[in-house]
Amino acid sequence: MRAVLRFVDYKTVRDPEAETTFQARCVSGDEEECGVESMVLAGDEAVNDWMAQHTAQTGHGRFKRTFEDYAIVEPKP
Repeated sequence: MRAVLRFVDYKTVRDPEAETTFQARCVSGDEEECGVESMVLAGDEAVNDWMAQHTAQTGHGRFKRTFEDYAIVEPKP
């Protein structure tokens, strides 16, 4: 029996059918982080608005941002 191996290149793309979500956590503080977190929000503009509001209220200006999305892996053409 003989096997034929073919190598396929793949690409990863963001799933256009799924929503990307964003969240931020305040990491300001000298000895201890503030730790306040935003809700999970749809869109980076919403999380940027939350960070600006937190900064205006507290003077804190350092955040860790995270996002989640769905990805599709498909063969390259």
